[in-house]
Amino acid sequence: MTKKNKVSKKEVEKIASLARLSLSEKELESRTNDMNNILNYMDSLNEINTDGVEELLNVHDMNNSLREDEYSSSISKKDFLKNSPSKNENYIEVPLTVKKDRK
Repeated sequence: MTKKNKVSKKEVEKIASLARLSLSEKELESRTNDMNNILNYMDSLNEINTDGVEELLNVHDMNNSLREDEYSSSISKKDFLKNSPSKNENYIEVPLTVKKDRK
């Protein structure tokens, strides 16, 4: 495969301008070279025969580890309130943790 420049220096200059980047002449040359190398590498990847290769869905090759939902009865409100240290009718009372400044 022959390497060819797909992005010109002028195009990189425009991209830099849109991104509000100020590049020196040396940086502009370097970024143009980098972009062309990336695009040439992508072309080489596109040439690989992937027929018969299964699509990768998860790089960790993990299965769903969640359990099935199962219904079970919950503790009654009466038993729940019976175990609380402080209650007010149908509610559990907790100590105040944040004080509101009044001005």
